[in-house]
Amino acid sequence: MKKKENLWQLLQRLDEEAGQFNAYLAEANRYFDRAAKETKILLERQEKQLHATINQVQKALKVFDKKRSTTKKDKE
Repeated sequence: MKKKENLWQLLQRLDEEAGQFNAYLAEANRYFDRAAKETKILLERQEKQLHATINQVQKALKVFDKKRSTTKKDKE
């Protein structure tokens, strides 16, 4: 058990503990910011890939529709 502390000692200990807390909080914020930045980069890359795939599907559908239209005209 700790010896009794006077007010000045308590204030000093409180200041030290607050400093440690702030240091840990700053480190946690750095980790969070880095993770958010990396996640944003990954999401942007995925979004670009998704849009590229959508464009490819749209082009394929246009070709498919043209072929289908030509086939229907030939049957008539």
